[in-house]
Amino acid sequence: MRAFPLILSACLLAACGTTPAVRYYTLGSEGPAGAAAPASGPSLVVGPVGVPAAIDRLLIVRQVDGVRAEVAEGHRWAAPLKTEIARRVAVELARSTGNGRIVAWPQGSIVEPDMTLPIDVQRFEAEGFERVTLEAVWTLRKAGKDLASGRFAATESVTQPGWDGLAAAHGRLVTALARDVARAIP
Repeated sequence: MRAFPLILSACLLAACGTTPAVRYYTLGSEGPAGAAAPASGPSLVVGPVGVPAAIDRLLIVRQVDGVRAEVAEGHRWAAPLKTEIARRVAVELARSTGNGRIVAWPQGSIVEPDMTLPIDVQRFEAEGFERVTLEAVWTLRKAGKDLASGRFAATESVTQPGWDGLAAAHGRLVTALARDVARAIP
């Protein structure tokens, strides 16, 4: 009978243990913020962005080998990945084109934009902690007509250790995607 209270106490103490802290990541932005781009030029809404179902979650996913993936319980995107991609592309396009009328969908307040930029991410995979690959198809549309379209594919090495480095490599790839799209904007 004396063992029962001891076991119960041990279980209660174990339940009070701390859980590991959850770390949140964004796709960031490279370089200093600088001055805001002027609100001139054609309005452009980046999005919607489609992503594969396997990564359409807040938890960061990385490939362990050819068929296994690891979902990182303690490492999460701060916002849904498709929202983060639209935001990062919009920020980079505004910066590179000098057009302050570029916003991310669905947050964009432009009801009838001059142009839209839907992006279909076909692959956005972290391979271990070594590299990240992004493959996406994008179309720049104006008044329902396609102005330009492209296919982007690139791989970025993870240059910092751990999850911070993995998130940074994801961000650099999205920046490269934005630079690819920027060449097509009139």
